[in-house]
Formats: sequence, C-alpha cells, structure tokens
Amino acid sequence: MSNQDLDFPLGTSIINLVVSHRLLTAKKIRQLGLYPGQDMVLIELLRKDHRSQNELVQALTVDHSTIAKSANRLQKAGIVSFEKSTADKRVTIISLTDKGRELATKAAAIWRDVEQTAFEDLSEEDVRFFIDYARKITTTFNQKASKDN
Repeated sequence: MSNQDLDFPLGTSIINLVVSHRLLTAKKIRQLGLYPGQDMVLIELLRKDHRSQNELVQALTVDHSTIAKSANRLQKAGIVSFEKSTADKRVTIISLTDKGRELATKAAAIWRDVEQTAFEDLSEEDVRFFIDYARKITTTFNQKASKDN
C-alpha cells in the first residue's frame, strides 16, 4: 500500500474545519457561562420558542438524553422553563425565560461572528460554492449511510 493510499485530504480538511470551528465557538460560548451545545438549544428556542424535547431532538439531531441533560441544566440556571403540554400531559414544553432569550441572542451573535470570521478571506462566490459543495457532500454521505443500514 502506498502512502498516497493513506492520504485522506477531504476527511482531514473536514475534521480540521470542524475542530477549529468548535474551538473558536466554544471559547466564546463559555464566556457566556454556557457549556458547548447549550448554545444550540437556546438558538433553536430563539427560532421557535415553546418546544417539546422531541422537537429539539429532531431539530438538533441529537439523542433525547442529551437534550434532557442540557435542558435540566438550563432550567436550574433560570435560562429555560418547563411546563406540561395542554394537549398531552406526557409532553414537556421548554421555553426561554427573559434571561434565556438574552443569552440566546448573544449566542446567535457569536455564531454570526464566527461565520463572518470563517468567510472573511473568501469572495461571495467562494462562499456560495463552499456551501453548495458541503451540502452535496453531506447529501451523498447521508444517502450512503441510509443504504448501508
């Protein structure tokens, strides 16, 4: 097997991009007193408040225990509140408090800032191509994963 067979430029590039994005984002999110990942829950609730845990699981493509743990921490910090659904008492609805809405807005600003940083040396056309290629590659990976299951 040649060394060329052991080079994975796409995979390495994707991993490096994700790791560097996560490091920068997490550093800024921690300054808000949030754990990485909680920002995504807050931003999802900012998009559409008063959501069930299952809705958040689907929107964020994480497992139920991850949302439950994150939501419980956020509730203890007074960032979200819980109430039972009026339509189905088995369903817990998660909502932003005023403090949560403020933090969610700050978290969204951090994500916008990180996006601007990512693209600051790229043209608008480069950005469109990058996003288009990333979507195509993701679709291909997801289709392959579905077929292999």
